[in-house]
Amino acid sequence: MENVNETIIQLIANEVCGRTLCLPLQAPFSDKFSVELYNTSKAHSVAHIVGGALINNGLLADTGIDGIFRDKVYGTLFRYENLAYVLEKVCGVLEKTKTPYIPLKGSVIKELYPKPWLRTGCDIDILVHEEDVDAAAAAIADELGYEIKGKGEHDISILATEGIYVELHFSLLEESRGRNLSKVLSDVWKHASPCESGSFRYELDDAMFYFYHVAHMAKHFVDGGCGLRPFLDLWLMERSKNYHTNETKHLLEKGKLVDFAETAVQLSEAWFSGKEHTETTRLMAEFVMSGGCFGTAQTKMLSHQQRSGGRLKYTLSRIFVPYDDLKGQYPIIKKYRFLTPFCEICRLFSLVFGKKKKFRKKYISNMKNVPDEHIDNINLLFERVGLE
Repeated sequence: MENVNETIIQLIANEVCGRTLCLPLQAPFSDKFSVELYNTSKAHSVAHIVGGALINNGLLADTGIDGIFRDKVYGTLFRYENLAYVLEKVCGVLEKTKTPYIPLKGSVIKELYPKPWLRTGCDIDILVHEEDVDAAAAAIADELGYEIKGKGEHDISILATEGIYVELHFSLLEESRGRNLSKVLSDVWKHASPCESGSFRYELDDAMFYFYHVAHMAKHFVDGGCGLRPFLDLWLMERSKNYHTNETKHLLEKGKLVDFAETAVQLSEAWFSGKEHTETTRLMAEFVMSGGCFGTAQTKMLSHQQRSGGRLKYTLSRIFVPYDDLKGQYPIIKKYRFLTPFCEICRLFSLVFGKKKKFRKKYISNMKNVPDEHIDNINLLFERVGLE
């Protein structure tokens, strides 16, 4: 697996960063190795980048896996065009209704890539003011024939006729890892300004743009899955302009993300510029590569266990969950909070006797199979990057 991970990093660095390949393996790759490359790169949402590099460098034989990579590249190009088309139509409605909005994540970061389609996301994320969100969602649905799928605590999910999801956010506090991030992200509109005179499209200033990206990384990191793509984004951001201003430093300090941001930058330099790893970046690299974009059962467990203060406390936290977590499973307690103890009992009964029984067995199995040394490394990593 180490060769697979190293090959993926080198291929991405070649395709996006312009670095010369220095692979220890002979081309073309075998089917078995190519399958491993595909599965791992797909888990990190970079299979199209890896596929492009493999094709451009003649590293794939004319076999079945060659076709899979090519299909991924062409499919991503098609999805990119769809995303751009839907974004343009949604922005048109928001302009027409005079609704201030901020495009987020991939729709902005893609412009930093040598070819924007290399940074294709799963959906479209847009931020509007909370007082505007219901009217904006209704206007998008009415004007474009899109379907409102539901409203959560931080956004409204809308399905476009093209099969693309539009997440209309009215709060970024879902990124919060405690009140430190909330203090920064609650002021996001103070760091935004119109892109041009007369437009209702806003953009974040450099300091908040950088902070929000790091905060979003940290959110997924503490949940066990970050993926390597945000590190590639960060590498490109570092080269696009100087984000290391006093204001950026102030926001990172306020959000308690200084150590995490510094280590993430160091890892991106080790991966995509060929700089030397430190002990901490090696620990971070192992954790990131093992978790993929969304985390595995084991990486989620290890992350949550570390933040809970050990196996026993984590196990207890899984049995008796906090109100903020419980209300997602039992929305009724948002209106009738006095029902919380009853819902805790229902959840516990379901955990022991219900369909989640198999997940409990899997959790116990995962707990037993993790070496103590691995747990110690995770604890050390989280301590060093300030995400205890």
